[in-house]
Amino acid sequence: MSVYRRGDKAVFYMNFTVDGVRVTRSTGKFTKKEAKLVEAVEKKRMMVDGALSPREKAARMPLSIAIQKTYDERWKDNKDGLKSQRIAERVMELIGDIAISKVDDDVIKLLIRLLEGSGIKGATVNRYLATMKTLLRHHRQPWEHIQLKRETEGRIRVLTREEVGTVISLLRDTVHNSRRCHFPEVADLVEVLVDTGCRLSEVLDLRYDDINFETNLISIWINKGDKPRSIPMTCRVGTILDTRKTEGAGKPFMIGRDQAENAWTWVRKRMGLTGDKEFVLHALRHTTATRLIDKGIDLYTVKEWLGHSTIQVTERYAHLNPDKLVHAAKVLEL
Repeated sequence: MSVYRRGDKAVFYMNFTVDGVRVTRSTGKFTKKEAKLVEAVEKKRMMVDGALSPREKAARMPLSIAIQKTYDERWKDNKDGLKSQRIAERVMELIGDIAISKVDDDVIKLLIRLLEGSGIKGATVNRYLATMKTLLRHHRQPWEHIQLKRETEGRIRVLTREEVGTVISLLRDTVHNSRRCHFPEVADLVEVLVDTGCRLSEVLDLRYDDINFETNLISIWINKGDKPRSIPMTCRVGTILDTRKTEGAGKPFMIGRDQAENAWTWVRKRMGLTGDKEFVLHALRHTTATRLIDKGIDLYTVKEWLGHSTIQVTERYAHLNPDKLVHAAKVLEL
């Protein structure tokens, strides 16, 4: 019997099988007629669901489940996976735990209004939109209606060789108190950053297992773009990393991001550049890119060196070297 009484309260349960899936649970009803109706509705729902394609089934998935599945199947192995999950969960707080098929153009416009209304700037809004594009694409749902907002290109701060020399000298040659005892280590860090173009996190996380002094290469396995790459070491970088290698040390730099940022803030103040908001540690990466381009290195090589996701990211630096345009004008004079 597919519907039967069970328990002291005489609640009717249903027991049936559809496409090999057995269902045994309470109908919540106390009469057989009502229980049979619940059973019929559930059978019909399961038969309809069974006829759906994987894409159609995914379309009915609530955002909460879609986010968890995307994390488990895609984001958890990425460096910024947890951040992507948190962003998606914040979106769910704003638009509700709706089916992912409902994340249409109107919902995205609403999301943008809510984000901008809370004071979030364009670049951050784009991170939310990019996360939702990834989620929808992962579940094979339409995502083309999500268009990133155009971002204004900010100033690319490049340090002169004199500025880099001053930074290193202040960190290494100044007599520091106990609170600044790690500043000479930051001086080594600055030299490595400006000669490799690595992100701060990449150098701080770098281990000696990933440094090959025979081939003169540094291997970066985990990074923002999830694209492993190898970087040649300059003589200066090779010497610094080799000198810093002590017995039992697994990595060259033992300081944290906060200590490095603290040292940089002190340097900026000593150089009278407190008002220069672009004078940050990340500017050393811009400096590397600019130096490479100034020496005639092509954009695709610079892209691979820095580990940019696309050539468009690298093209930001192309305008910083007008010499090629001057040369092109001379060609036209011939």
